[in-house]
This record gives sequence, structure tokens and C-alpha cells, in this order.
Amino acid sequence: MALFNDPIEIHRAPLVKDPYGQHRDWDQAMKVWQGVGAALPYRRSYKPEPAVRETSRTRITVYLPGAVAFDSADRLLIRDEWWESDGEPWPWRLGSRQYTQLYAKRVTK
Repeated sequence: MALFNDPIEIHRAPLVKDPYGQHRDWDQAMKVWQGVGAALPYRRSYKPEPAVRETSRTRITVYLPGAVAFDSADRLLIRDEWWESDGEPWPWRLGSRQYTQLYAKRVTK
């Protein structure tokens, strides 16, 4: 597919326990998938009222070829920017081809 020209990596961090509960240790993250896909903006940047917050939230839709084993806690590296998953992946088919669709978000200041 012609739109699949964005280099994408999926990184997964182990879940570790500490006195406060469990959290992901992103210093120990491993790359679990690498390839080309399509990362397309699906909504304009959202910026709340200045009195509320001074951040901007950007969202994209990501299409990956094949059935990718993606966990909702994984992070994506797309065009040298880190993105967080925004929900569960959705596998779908187009004829005999299979794809994985997912949403991602990034918060910037």
C-alpha cells in the first residue's frame, strides 16, 4: 500500500512492583516490532483553555501491516517522536490482506 512509508517501532516495558503498586519500567523497555506503516492525523491538535492547562494534545491513527501483537501499554516511536497508545488495537482485513489499526496520542507543552 502506497501510504505505508512511515518507519514505526513498538516498545514494551516490563511491569515492576514497588511499595506503591505496579508501574512500567521504561528504562528497561525493549523493541518488540519494527517496520513501516502509516501514521495519519485524525484530529487537529487540541489545546484546552489557557487558564486550565498549558499543553497541547495530538492524536493519530496508525495502520500496521499484518496482525501485530500490540499491548495497550506499549509505546510507539514514529518519526523520532514518542506516542502512547489510546485504546486497544483493531485487526481488520481488506480482501486477503490483514492490518492492525490503533490510535495514539502525544502531549506537548
